[in-house]
Amino acid sequence: MSVVDSAIARLQDLVQACTTVTVRLAPDYPISDASMLPLSIAHLVEGSGQADTADQTRLLLTANVDVHFARQSLKDAYQKIDAIAVEYLQRLAGDPTLNGTVDTIIFPVTFTVTPAQWDNVQTQMITFVIQFKELTTPL
Repeated sequence: MSVVDSAIARLQDLVQACTTVTVRLAPDYPISDASMLPLSIAHLVEGSGQADTADQTRLLLTANVDVHFARQSLKDAYQKIDAIAVEYLQRLAGDPTLNGTVDTIIFPVTFTVTPAQWDNVQTQMITFVIQFKELTTPL
């Protein structure tokens, strides 16, 4: 597994570790099926890299964690969004190296809440934007 794959898998593990909201599905790689909600989709969004020295390369990578909730009841969706917003940030703060998969999460972690659609299913989504740093050795 690459650094990105390992970090995303850990981000998904932390979503499923949340106890205030039960996220029913948080696969390591995005899927098309939205039949099981709440659903978390984590993916790489952007990144940059630079050679700091002849012996060290720095990667700055950004992943989004999109947690989708059913919209049948907006009240219920927002109660769950309010709960996971706090708990997920606490879990990230408690694991800033994502279980040793990266050097560190770069705080602050931001989030937005928007209506969304996944697999033709209307959802209410909270997106966490998580930037992390990994120092590697050039090849």
